[in-house]
Amino acid sequence: MAFSEFRPLDEKSLIEYIKATPSLSSKIVDNYEGLKIKEVGDGNLNFVYIIVAPSGSFVIKQALPYIRCIGESWPMTKERAYFEVLALKQHGALCPEHVPEVYHFDRTMSLIGMRYLEPPHIILRKGLIAGIEYPLLAEHMSEYMAKTLFCTSLLYRSTTEHKRA
Repeated sequence: MAFSEFRPLDEKSLIEYIKATPSLSSKIVDNYEGLKIKEVGDGNLNFVYIIVAPSGSFVIKQALPYIRCIGESWPMTKERAYFEVLALKQHGALCPEHVPEVYHFDRTMSLIGMRYLEPPHIILRKGLIAGIEYPLLAEHMSEYMAKTLFCTSLLYRSTTEHKRA
C-alpha cells in the first residue's frame, strides 16, 4: 500500500498495509486467518502494534508528526523514525543479539516493521518497576554499548568513514 503522504494507521488500515507490503506479509506467510493486532503504545509519542498470526509475528511502530498524548499543538518531526531505523540497522549489524531485526521501513509513513520478542519477554522498564532481577542485564548492556559505541567512533573508524556515516 504505497501512500504518497503520511497518515496515521489504525488496526483496519494496518491490515491493508500489511497485505500490500511483501516484507511484512511474508512474515505471516500471507495467512490472515486468526490475525491479531494489538495496539501497545504507551500513548505518548508513537503508535506501536503487535501483529500475531499462527504463522508469524512482528511489531509495527509508526511515528506521528506530533506528541500523541498532547496533540497537534506540540509538533514533532516524523524524521525521527528515519534516524531510529538507521540506528537499529547499524547497531543490529554490530550487536545482533541485542537489537531487534528491522523487516521494513516506510519513510513516507514513518513506519518501522521489526521483530517481535514474544512473552515472556517484556519491556525492561516494566520489569524493573515490577522488581524483576535481571542477572545478565549489566553484561548485556555493557556488551551492546561497547560494540556500538566503539565501532561507531573515531577510535575504530577512519575520519572519512566517520564523516560518511
